[in-house]
Amino acid sequence: MMSGVERAEEQRQIDQVVHRLTELFPYVPDHVITETVDSAYRRFDGARIREYVPLFVERYCRALFVLQPAVEISA
Repeated sequence: MMSGVERAEEQRQIDQVVHRLTELFPYVPDHVITETVDSAYRRFDGARIREYVPLFVERYCRALFVLQPAVEISA
């Protein structure tokens, strides 16, 4: 079980992921990036080892934005 400090740190890292993706993909609307990151993050809700969750979320979202045009993602 995560402590409050660990949970806050993980959320800070997820916020940084959103920020980095927003800078890397300026043509993708901010709300789409946020929703995509939130969705990917929820996939790890049951993960017992949390250390790499933000990294996996970022890699998944980055690959998604590279492979799909923004029009498809936001439709």
